[in-house]
Order: sequence, then structure tokens, then C-alpha cells
Amino acid sequence: MPRSDLIMEVRRVLVNQRERRLRAGWRLLVGLPVFGFVAIVASVIQFEITQTAVTAPILAGAVALLARLFRYGVLTGCLVALSWLLDLRTLVGMGLSGDGWWRNLGFGLVLGVVMTTAVFVVELALGFVAIDGVLVTRPENQFGVVVPPLVAIPGSFLFFIGVGVFEEMLSRGYLLNNIAEGIDGLGPFDARSAIATAAVVTSLVFGLLHFANPGTTLFSTFNITVVGLFFAATYVLTNDLGVPIGIHITWNFSLSSLYGFPVSGLTTPATVLSVRQTGPPLVTGGQFGPEGGLVVYLALAVGVALTWWWVEREESGVRFRTEITRPELRKPRKHDRK
Repeated sequence: MPRSDLIMEVRRVLVNQRERRLRAGWRLLVGLPVFGFVAIVASVIQFEITQTAVTAPILAGAVALLARLFRYGVLTGCLVALSWLLDLRTLVGMGLSGDGWWRNLGFGLVLGVVMTTAVFVVELALGFVAIDGVLVTRPENQFGVVVPPLVAIPGSFLFFIGVGVFEEMLSRGYLLNNIAEGIDGLGPFDARSAIATAAVVTSLVFGLLHFANPGTTLFSTFNITVVGLFFAATYVLTNDLGVPIGIHITWNFSLSSLYGFPVSGLTTPATVLSVRQTGPPLVTGGQFGPEGGLVVYLALAVGVALTWWWVEREESGVRFRTEITRPELRKPRKHDRK
């Protein structure tokens, strides 16, 4: 084979000529190691920040919060940078902007609270939880700080903003997008089946990322995977991350810091209501919280019904958004067109 033909063949394998960018598989092979390296560096820096000698409880809590927000900010920034520089996506193509994005985010924020409220009300009505106090500090928490509720609760909200944005950007905005693009058109995969497959794969990853949490069981991991599928569905139906980011933030926050449940096995430093779970762990989720029990499916039923209503209202119909495999891309620079 002539050298010029060999170069053209290699280029065809590596680069999507129409889009003038690396093919999705190669992008992941480059991007994931970069992300892994950044994650290690960010974790080391987070640890060093938390070693800062601070004795005042509120200042110690602020340092712990800032260290965690720093790590989530760096990791999210890395994913956005990879999507921008390597994937050549615009913010719209990442699911982080577009018509109706802020409305979707607002809806998601409200929906997260509605879902957890349904869990709390039903468990309370069934006698599966008892309220032990209001505005309660919880010394035994996974964050290692003890601060007054009026300080800890807003701090928890900021923390869960970092968690929600990062986890949705990783699972849906980066992995789902690239996997769906990569397998679309391969063998039996069309756009719909590629997106559905990517949703399943990334939801499994989402579930496994929570496997090391306190109180984890195989059932809780399965449930978290199903929750991931719900988040993926809200993304697929809206073609942006506004709804899943909103739900993710307020689901975690209201479950843990408004109603006092464990969230994915974690306990926050303070809560508006302190509850004691008395119902069967199979239903309540026990130490893992509602996400580890059957009650999570009540919340998901509420979430699915209201999301369907919202999308029908905003989009004048519910449809599978196959545009995910054809994202909005940045225009190549002039020298890239040569």
C-alpha cells in the first residue's frame, strides 16, 4: 500500500472526516486517562486542604466544604474542557445550555423536593419513621465536622450542588454522549438503540460508583442503577442536563438535610427534621436510606409522571431525542478546514 494511502486509511480510522474530530472511541481512550490523572491530583490537593490546622468548628467545617467543592469543581472543569477541546462540543452539545435550560433546571430542583417529600409523607403515614427533633446537629456524620444546623444545612446544599453537577456531567454529559455517538451506526445500532445502550451502560457505572458507600447492598446498587436510568431518561427526553442536575441536587439535599434520612448511606452534619426509621429495611432501605429500599420506586413513579407532564408541556410532545448522537459542535478553525 502506498504511503499516502496508508496515511489516509489511518486518518479515516482515527478521525471522523465529516466532523473533523477524533472518533468517539479514541476520544474516550485519550480523555479518560486524562480525567483519571486530574482526579488523583485533585484528591491529593483536597486532602492537603483538609489538613489545614483550624480549631474553630465553623472554620473547620468551611475548610472541609471548600476542599470538597474544590475537588468537584476541578473534576467538572476537566470534563467540560475535554468536551470542548477534544470532543469539540459547544455548551449546548454538552447539555449545559440551550433554550429552556434554566426552566428545566428549575423544574428539576422542585421535582427533587417533591419526590423526597412523597417518600417522607408515605413512610410517616405508614409508621415507618418517627420524628425525633427539629434543627438537629448530628455529630456522627461522614463529613467529620460538627457545626450548628443554621450553618451546616446551607453548607450541605452547596456540597450537593457540587455533587449533582459533577455526577451528571460525568455520567450523562460525558460518558453517555460519547458512548452513544461511538456505537451509533455500528452493526445493528441506530441512534435510538445506541442512546438506550449508552444509558444502560452509564447507569451501571453510576450504580457501581456508589458501591463503596456505607450500608451498601446489592439491592441498593441495583436501585441506584435504576435511578441512573431515570436521570438518563430525563436527559434523553429534554436533550439537556437541566432536569437531571436539578433533581440530583435537591434529591440529595432534601432527603438528607430536610428530612434527615441517610442519602446513599451518608449522613450530613445537620438536618431540619431528625427522623428514626422504624419500618422494615427492605422498604425503607435501612442504613443506606430510601435509595436502598422499595420506597425509592414510589419516588421514581412520582418523578416519571411529573417529568412526562413537564416535557409534554414544554416540548408539545414527548419524544426520544436522537439529536444526542448528533450534538452541536464548535466550528473548526480555518486551518482545520485545509
